[in-house]
Amino acid sequence: MTAAAPPRRDGTSAPAIGAAVERIAREIAAVHADAVDRDARFPAEAFDALRKAGALGALVPVELGGPGASLEEVVAHCTTLGRVCASTAMIYAMHQIEVAVLVRHAVDQPVLRAYLRDLVEQQWLIASATSE
Repeated sequence: MTAAAPPRRDGTSAPAIGAAVERIAREIAAVHADAVDRDARFPAEAFDALRKAGALGALVPVELGGPGASLEEVVAHCTTLGRVCASTAMIYAMHQIEVAVLVRHAVDQPVLRAYLRDLVEQQWLIASATSE
């Protein structure tokens, strides 16, 4: 059994992000889901909240300043969001796929390591050519 990752410098841990995602799904994503679908718009309210919670950097390892969430934890986030707003869940999942690729290749790449540190700090949302 592995030990839980320590919290980041700002106190954000993988379990805290999981709890925040559950709250965001219930209190924000669910409330705006109909408007997101009806108006075919970006779920800005949910992503503002996910950003504030530090969830966009969930997969970034602790040694790079992230909370070090596991892939299983992020899958649970996607499931939680998907139960209330498919758009939020899909965008979050696609973002996390991009983060996972960066994490995998960052081991020997200083520029990617720096990018991931910045991603955690700035809570950037990463898009890919297949996102839209």
